[in-house]
Amino acid sequence: MAENALTKVARIAAGSAMGAILKDKDGNDKIIKPDGNANYLDLRDIVASGSGTGGGDNPNPDNPSAGADYYAGSLADGEITERNLEWSGTDDPTKDLTVTFKDDPGSNPFGQYSGLTIIGHIQKTVMTSGTKGAVSNLELNYDPSNATKDGYFTTTSPYPIYISQSDIASGQELDVPINGIGEGLKGDNTKPAMIHLKYNSDRTMTISHEEGYVNDGISAGATGANYSFVVEIVATFSTQKAVAQLPESIKLFSGSTRTDKANILTLDGTSDYYENVSDGLLINLKKYAYTLYNNQEHGNRISNDDIGILANYVIPKEKLIVGNKIPFQSHNTITDNKSVPAEIHSSGTWKSDGTYTLHAPSQAYVLIEKNKITVQFVFQISFGSHYYNAFLDIQSITPYRK
Repeated sequence: MAENALTKVARIAAGSAMGAILKDKDGNDKIIKPDGNANYLDLRDIVASGSGTGGGDNPNPDNPSAGADYYAGSLADGEITERNLEWSGTDDPTKDLTVTFKDDPGSNPFGQYSGLTIIGHIQKTVMTSGTKGAVSNLELNYDPSNATKDGYFTTTSPYPIYISQSDIASGQELDVPINGIGEGLKGDNTKPAMIHLKYNSDRTMTISHEEGYVNDGISAGATGANYSFVVEIVATFSTQKAVAQLPESIKLFSGSTRTDKANILTLDGTSDYYENVSDGLLINLKKYAYTLYNNQEHGNRISNDDIGILANYVIPKEKLIVGNKIPFQSHNTITDNKSVPAEIHSSGTWKSDGTYTLHAPSQAYVLIEKNKITVQFVFQISFGSHYYNAFLDIQSITPYRK
């Protein structure tokens, strides 16, 4: 039977799409239906918020990119994974840095990952009438709202820095400005610090530095501050959906660490790349450090307060990178050859044992591995010509939340 025009139109309309499904910037499916009684779809909100899943080219109005640096996801929510150390060392911001990677990047550099992440700090140089003064270091505070934070350098550039794999593989020079209000210094003349990255044909990467400043703009000799970004770590990264975070109350480790050797501590409940530990790890120490006597803990003990060791030690999540060796912060609080009161265990009780001499450790670090950390912090105390190894006593390790 012949199909009349009206039937044909009805058949086509019945088979026509009456909407669309797109992914929004958070990776969620969003259903778009025709606008009111119209026969068109309104995609303006989706396009404006960036519906793609690409790397540095993906616009994100809440976390805008800065040059080649883009917001890859929330580290705190576990959206960043597979962070493996590829380089760490000393970076002089007055010179170019050549990064030789720990692993072979391959012909398609780091193609198995989303890209590379960079961690560092800001080096500040005070300027007075054009003369350089005190130099200090500032940790970065990533805040898209650009609010100052005491003791930090606030940046609106995504931090940690994330560089997409496709940008690295392009071999082009990539610019990463450290935008933002910084310390909040006032000045008529401002410029953001910047780093430039270029992946080389010999499978290394060159990082050059461009100094930024905030000053009064006096040409005869400006007063203010200069700022440089100093690279500490280069690591791989990949992205995933957010994961549930462990509560602060859970103990990832508890037990005896009374040994005069490095403590290798297996953690219970952490994911391979520490995506689920909120904002980091909190190492809680007992009140005393101890020496051993006949392989027993009942030797001498010294108060951590007298030594100069903090009651706990935070490892921020940004530094929980597999293979990363983190200097133990308390190492810098110990004064070499300092006199400290000590106690000795005798007849079942602790008694005063006079004054000993404290010797700072030659090695003090925490090594990050999958589901375990190694804490190396062995130091010595001496009494006359007698020297004894002493060690920290770790009470527990828990997730840390800011």
